[in-house]
Amino acid sequence: MEFLRQQLFNIIALVFLGLFVAVWGAVLLRVGFWVPDGRTVAPPLNGALVTAAGVLATSLSSLTASALGFTIAEVRRDELQREPGRPAAFNPAEITARLSGRIIAAILVYLAVGLAVLLLWLAKGTASTDLIGAFALSLLGWLIGAAGVVFQTEKPSS
Repeated sequence: MEFLRQQLFNIIALVFLGLFVAVWGAVLLRVGFWVPDGRTVAPPLNGALVTAAGVLATSLSSLTASALGFTIAEVRRDELQREPGRPAAFNPAEITARLSGRIIAAILVYLAVGLAVLLLWLAKGTASTDLIGAFALSLLGWLIGAAGVVFQTEKPSS
């Protein structure tokens, strides 16, 4: 029982990420192997699957973006407290060092599944579903936000 108590957050993260992969894996398989039949322009997806996929994608996107944003803010605050009056330089190594293993795993899972969705959307075009297109665009938005941080100009030390 003590093991479960110590690993509870890891278990919750594993279940959440596993569910995300399973649900989006089902969507990717259905859309990926669907062949247009002339009657429908996109594969029919179960309403529950669409809802679950949308909620999981939105949740994981928000969770990872907020974790990154809060961590960046904490690092900058700590840098300002160490050296008051100097602009806080952007220190990516310190930011990534503060991220938990669960957050890093969540980011990598979101990126891997999101890139698979984006590639499927680009390959299938109109033969994919609105759900695929929405997640692909959401991933692009997430990547643009992350790139804004990654490629941000560092303030020179004076």
